[in-house]
Amino acid sequence: MNWTGELYGFYTEKPIQEVFEALKNKALEMSYKSDYNKTDIEETLLFYKDEKMLEYHLENGYNTELNGEGCFSVEAKTVKLDGIATLFEFEGLSDFEPYDINLVFSRIYYYVLIVPDFIEESDFSKRIHSMFHQVLSEVKSG
Repeated sequence: MNWTGELYGFYTEKPIQEVFEALKNKALEMSYKSDYNKTDIEETLLFYKDEKMLEYHLENGYNTELNGEGCFSVEAKTVKLDGIATLFEFEGLSDFEPYDINLVFSRIYYYVLIVPDFIEESDFSKRIHSMFHQVLSEVKSG
């Protein structure tokens, strides 16, 4: 099977366990279950509504072929971030000057949200992306 799904990366100071707990609670409100997996380098939550959706996902990858919804997941790990970012205004709303800035974090959390389609092309993916962004905004920092 070829790779499927669209990836959206987020850096934040919000700890993995707190974010994952909040995500599981939001997913339950949507009648989604989750499977947790941890390796030496990352932690993952895979979300699905029922066994039928999970099996279809395992056979066909990320998709919205079952009633316009599908599986989604979040991968997370603790990283060091030492680099340069270029800031720009988004929809004319900013409280910064659009310049290159240096970022030096010895410990920060990196999340990758994986949804079936681009958020510009799928209402389901857009809804999940918005929900994930909301969780990151609401979770208290460690």
